[in-house]
Amino acid sequence: MDRQSSVSCWRCGLVVLACLLALVPCWRCERVGRAADEKAKIESFQGKVVPLAELLAKDGAPLDADAAPHWLALVGEDGKIYPLIKDSGSRLFFLDRELLHRPMRLTGRLLPKSQLLQVTAVHSYVKGRLHEIYYWCDVCSIRRNEKNPCECCGGPMVRREEPVPK
Repeated sequence: MDRQSSVSCWRCGLVVLACLLALVPCWRCERVGRAADEKAKIESFQGKVVPLAELLAKDGAPLDADAAPHWLALVGEDGKIYPLIKDSGSRLFFLDRELLHRPMRLTGRLLPKSQLLQVTAVHSYVKGRLHEIYYWCDVCSIRRNEKNPCECCGGPMVRREEPVPK
């Protein structure tokens, strides 16, 4: 092989290597995108939200008195138990205990490799019909997702449940 053809082969090899390296980011993005889709899988769960302490008491398992008021769980219609992550999506259950023990549809995602439920939306069932839940200040016409005093006037926010349009 003469020097010119060996340089030519070497250049062809570099071109092929450069093309392969150019494809690596696309392949990696596809893998990352697929993993993100799997992580962010949003599902709907039906059941009743209850204090976890009640569930443990039924099974005779003791729960530390300090921890008892801090955990709520959705008991699915299928009997599965999904402890709720306390964040802006589930906080209404912690602030408005009247929502406990009622038929609900929670939308959210399960944390990978767990039964922990991160809630993104809450709907109630009233007489078998799906309802949207929110809190309303009549004075300021402010709508919020949790029961707190109105940040404008300081007055009470009232829970409202309106049928979801079909």
